[in-house]
Amino acid sequence: MSVYQSVLQNKTQFFSIDTQKNLTITQLNQAVSNDNSVKVKVTKFTLADLEKDDIPEVILWLAANNSEDFGFEVLNYKNEMIYGYTLPFRSFMDLKDDGTFSFSSGAADYGFGTIEFTKNGYMINKISYSESNYDSNNNLIISYFVNHENTTKEDFLSTINKQNEKRGVTWYDFTDDNIERLLSSYK
Repeated sequence: MSVYQSVLQNKTQFFSIDTQKNLTITQLNQAVSNDNSVKVKVTKFTLADLEKDDIPEVILWLAANNSEDFGFEVLNYKNEMIYGYTLPFRSFMDLKDDGTFSFSSGAADYGFGTIEFTKNGYMINKISYSESNYDSNNNLIISYFVNHENTTKEDFLSTINKQNEKRGVTWYDFTDDNIERLLSSYK
């Protein structure tokens, strides 16, 4: 927790997987864009054990320019280093206490899953989701999956409703007081 705290308080760098460079929290805009006019700030943060390895990740809620829901920077501790992964907002929404979250890439392409971090990026494990495509007659076909298995729309929607009822993580304002309080009290 002390390594996370040092990174969050801008005393230590983390390794950004997206840029392949060491950055500080105040340099997060570099992980998001090469455009210097893009201004990124952390507005909120939380802790969650996303990989179920008893080592929590720190998730930073990012705002960029005029977008309060720009995305997230997930800080992952491995081998005595902190790695940063930048995720767009729609790929990592509605984070739950159990580490599951919702994702969407369109009206008929959405679901929930978990995440796994690698040294080259991250992979989303789609647990329950819908996918759309077009057949040879250009008709939209939507397929539904629950626990990786093809299912009916009704079963899929029931599973999504149960996911929505799960308790979400608590987000904290990104302040030094909250950083110290939350990290020192994490079990």
